[in-house]
Amino acid sequence: MEDVSEQGIKAFIGAVVLRGGRAERLTTSRRNPVQVWGVDGSSCIVRVRSKAAGDWKARRQDESLASDDTGSSYWVFVDLGASEPSFFMVSSEEMAADIRGEVDLWVQDSPLRTRTGHHAIAVGRVQHGRNKWSLLGLHAAADPKLEEEARAAAVHRAKPAVRRSPSKKAVAAEEEIPDLRVRVVADFDGYRLSARFDPSNKRLEIMQGPMEGRRFDDPTQAASAVATHISGDIEVRDGWKFWELDTPERLPLGTLQ
Repeated sequence: MEDVSEQGIKAFIGAVVLRGGRAERLTTSRRNPVQVWGVDGSSCIVRVRSKAAGDWKARRQDESLASDDTGSSYWVFVDLGASEPSFFMVSSEEMAADIRGEVDLWVQDSPLRTRTGHHAIAVGRVQHGRNKWSLLGLHAAADPKLEEEARAAAVHRAKPAVRRSPSKKAVAAEEEIPDLRVRVVADFDGYRLSARFDPSNKRLEIMQGPMEGRRFDDPTQAASAVATHISGDIEVRDGWKFWELDTPERLPLGTLQ
């Protein structure tokens, strides 16, 4: 089953084609960039944020355009909550200023808060950008004659970057050193975290998600650090309950104690 992000990007690409343009997903960033070509052939890059319910998710760091590695000109917010998707277009500069203002107020409430972590964007903050297709150089109305072309464009997947195949010697070396650590996962504030736990020394390494690559002396230290990083508040978590075994049963890591 496709996740909400994938559904939103496909819906947006199809909507672009219906309005006389062309769109292609880029693989240069994890921030869901899409390049859009308008009716006149001009192009721009947009960041696509999608939701099926609640608020859209961004990062407090998005208050700075310097943190945007996509080079986007606009953000496109896709709401999949109704029978037909809704689209909202806002310039990247406006979104950065909007997030910066909200983060300023949020930090003022507590000196311990940091300008990092998850940031929710409610529909009211982008309502003025609803169906602003003209910003992207597209027709305001969809052309039913382009429905077949739109469906084909929506399912087209961007080609991943070509990577050199490792040599047989390198593959053999990897196979000789299997990772015997325990696979664990955690879900926190909309993020899925994957990690490896070493029962011999209790250390835990985050393999995927925020703070990827960081190593900690024990599960509780890791859980508290990553929760604090994501929320922006000081979090203290019991790592033996926070982390769960990466199995269908999802038992707490503490069952191994």
